[in-house]
Amino acid sequence: MRKPNFPIQCLVVSWVIAIFGLGLGVVVDPDHFGRSGSLVVLFAVVSEYALLKAELQQLYNHLEGQGAAEAGNRGIPNLSPSLWHQKQALMSHITIVIGTFIWGFGDIWLQ
Repeated sequence: MRKPNFPIQCLVVSWVIAIFGLGLGVVVDPDHFGRSGSLVVLFAVVSEYALLKAELQQLYNHLEGQGAAEAGNRGIPNLSPSLWHQKQALMSHITIVIGTFIWGFGDIWLQ
């Protein structure tokens, strides 16, 4: 299983690529900024997938044997994601949207 900070690392890489692409777009050619948007989206989607996978794994681990008569009717535990996990998911969503706009219109914004 991946480390818990893997989604954050992907988001950081995504934002670094966006800033680096913006610099290349201003200094070299505006097309570089637009092209960097595809990598921003790629890393943001990988982050989102890793978050969903971790959330589902936690859900499955907590549900195994819960509520069954054989397990003593312990009931279903609180399965809502932590606030930190929710903030990571929100940042992934925002990064995907921003990266998509950079990908589609980044070269136009710098001309």
